[in-house]
Amino acid sequence: MIADERKLFRQGLIALFATESGILVAGETTDGLTAVELAESKKPDVVVLNVNLPGLDGINAGRKIRRSASSPELVFLSTRHNEAQMREAFRVGGKAWLLQDCDFRELVFAIRKAAVGDYYLSGPAGYEMVQGYVNPGDNIEDTEGIMTRRETELARLLAEGYSTKEAAARLNISVKTAETHRAAVMKKLRAKNVTDIVKYCIRNKLIEP
Repeated sequence: MIADERKLFRQGLIALFATESGILVAGETTDGLTAVELAESKKPDVVVLNVNLPGLDGINAGRKIRRSASSPELVFLSTRHNEAQMREAFRVGGKAWLLQDCDFRELVFAIRKAAVGDYYLSGPAGYEMVQGYVNPGDNIEDTEGIMTRRETELARLLAEGYSTKEAAARLNISVKTAETHRAAVMKKLRAKNVTDIVKYCIRNKLIEP
């Protein structure tokens, strides 16, 4: 089922889904309140919801839909990655979050994942971030040691996509010193890669997606 205010967008998706085996559009609607009612009557397996639905927004509509007897899986579409909205979307039972200008193949992939109970969030750290939203628990004290101010600054820059060399330049420290701080960050966060640093920074509101 598709819930999106844009008629042309819905019609385009319906036409594209008609070419996909195993996917049948059970219904379409323009607003959140109607989406709740339609999901109750049509009992779809997956509901694609625009976060910014009129009347009742997509996340609150999704919350009501998940409480229905059929409890379909939810795939959310948004204009941007918003940390608070993403966290709430997965907490109400969402299985996927994509930008609404995503490629059709990515949407199909997310729908198929959601249909079998898997999670999807676009981006290189998608799955592990979702686990943080669905199973929160890590916090700023959950480290092998207390992070220093400089280590926290470096962690934030690494999470924002800067290389160690670029972060060193921004912090006005030597590359060698930055590498030492990075090693300390990795140890204290028990991080295996930069994805773990990203997760830490998002959970502790050091960065926004």
